[in-house]
Amino acid sequence: MLLENFEYKDIISKLREREKELKCLYKVQEIINDNLPVEDFLMEVVRHIWGGWQYPMITRVKITLEDKIFKESGWAETQWVQRADIIIDDMVLGKIEVFYTEFIKLVTDSQFLPEEQKLLDTIAAKVSTYIFNIRLVKTLEAIADGNKTGEKAGSTDTLLPVRSDIHWLWRNEMVLKIAGKFDLGRFGVEAMYLIGSTKNATAGPASDIDIILHFKGDSSQEKELRAWFEGWSYCLSEINYGRTGYKTNGLIDLHIITDEDIARKDSFASMIGSLYDRAKLIKQREND
Repeated sequence: MLLENFEYKDIISKLREREKELKCLYKVQEIINDNLPVEDFLMEVVRHIWGGWQYPMITRVKITLEDKIFKESGWAETQWVQRADIIIDDMVLGKIEVFYTEFIKLVTDSQFLPEEQKLLDTIAAKVSTYIFNIRLVKTLEAIADGNKTGEKAGSTDTLLPVRSDIHWLWRNEMVLKIAGKFDLGRFGVEAMYLIGSTKNATAGPASDIDIILHFKGDSSQEKELRAWFEGWSYCLSEINYGRTGYKTNGLIDLHIITDEDIARKDSFASMIGSLYDRAKLIKQREND
């Protein structure tokens, strides 16, 4: 009977801990939904996630993002700490640290429960995604405005880190170079559009460059058109191999659509003028 009572209390205790963790995650989601500037968002996370830990009254939180620190005043860091990285665009740009300000008891070699590390990892992933999404929007706006330098705005609401091997950025730049040399009239093309991971700035090392061409020419022009883009495709594949070590059989995925496809909104043609994941117009034929 005593054993059953002990097991019952242990189960109730574990369920209460899981309840606190769930409430903590719900709170993080509420903060995300507020769409705050990054610095305000991080301070809100600092102020509110302590309740998810086993000993909330002695729990303190510190977030470091690049060269900025976010923490409440009035407490000192201790040796009882657990950490999770803030990873943005495959780069570790910061961390979240949770401290216990005094000793209570050890669980194996730590004061923290294994579930609390999982909780912290989940929160760090949510924080990373939030910051990435904000910087992605700002970076795409900067590209649209012609600023490809990745200059920082002087705050945590800045552009994504610019690296020499950043996959989507150099792909986007190459699309613009191709468009600059592309004679639409010669090939019977009305317009050139960009879709997919390059447009959305999510390209990985092996990602294709997805291009839509609104084609109005004849079969001879189409054959020449495909050959022209095939040459670019293999050249970019070699460049990508030199950058990343990934071998690809061409890098451009070409989608040719007609007036009929657009009228029927077939397949890729449905992305022209779409409200969701709209194709980005790169170049359009001028009226003669």
